[in-house]
Amino acid sequence: MTVPVDALRDFRDAIDAAGEVDRSTFARRARNAAARAVLAAALTSETTVAAPAHAAPAEDVRAHAGPELAAELIALYDGGADWTSRAIDVLEPLHELARA
Repeated sequence: MTVPVDALRDFRDAIDAAGEVDRSTFARRARNAAARAVLAAALTSETTVAAPAHAAPAEDVRAHAGPELAAELIALYDGGADWTSRAIDVLEPLHELARA
């Protein structure tokens, strides 16, 4: 089984919707989508994802998550070789943001 090239699709959708939802909804959706992507990657040795179709809405993400977490979320949005580690690293901060 391979991870589909759109393994980060739900995560990217959550990030793209940042300007349309409140902070806790944004954090909950992004957290859940990141967790699903990690689980999908765990089921296979193939963890490559396609590049995003467009840049993340950085200002909207910063408005919800602050500069440090936003930088991590945008890096995850972009994919790259170590995206699964980044996805794991953002789970806890997103969970805390969702609960605030």
